Amino acid sequence: MVAPQSIEPVTLDVGMLIRRPPHEVFEALADPAITTRYWFTGSTGRMDEGAKLTWTWDMYGASREIQVEKVEKNRLIRFTWNNYEVPTTVEFSCLPFENNTTYLRITETGYAGELSDRIIAVRDSTAGFAFMISGLKAVLERDIELGLVVDEHPPNLKLD
Repeated sequence: MVAPQSIEPVTLDVGMLIRRPPHEVFEALADPAITTRYWFTGSTGRMDEGAKLTWTWDMYGASREIQVEKVEKNRLIRFTWNNYEVPTTVEFSCLPFENNTTYLRITETGYAGELSDRIIAVRDSTAGFAFMISGLKAVLERDIELGLVVDEHPPNLKLD
């Protein structure tokens, strides 16, 4: 008999320094009036603990269900979403840093399926969160909306 192979967990982990205090970064993640400037186009509410939300990306005709599991004001937001075949857990950590800045760290865990499928999911999420965090940085530091999320997949672009 062959012993079953253990499946190593695959985790997304991205981050970036944002030159704003933690409470501003936290609010930009929690308040959909700000978040819609750099990530999704609509939300059914604020990222409060226990909230069940729907986020939409009108440009893609896509939406995702969100369950906010934990919120620590100005520090942490943890939620699950149905971004893949099984829900994954995303955590936004606002880490205070030098000179009243914030290091925003984003992790995502719970990917399921074959290793190759999990690697593709992590790759796609990493790209998406990298664009999201870069857009957030531009909005908070320069008050500029870069349109990174919509420009990642412009309509009518054929790559074949």
